Amino acid sequence: MQKSNFSNEELNQICEDAFVNVKEACMRLQEKTKCSNKVVIEMLNSVADFYLAQEE
Repeated sequence: MQKSNFSNEELNQICEDAFVNVKEACMRLQEKTKCSNKVVIEMLNSVADFYLAQEE
């Protein structure tokens, strides 16, 4: 993935937007599946592991 240079303000906005999008996706998942917070946390950890592996 190509690296971009963003200002602190731009990075803050990107992070805020990403957080809201991920949170809403998790809420939709829970609404559809009635899964627990623990399941959502495990899924988010799997996503984090995926992206950490991309760095290697």
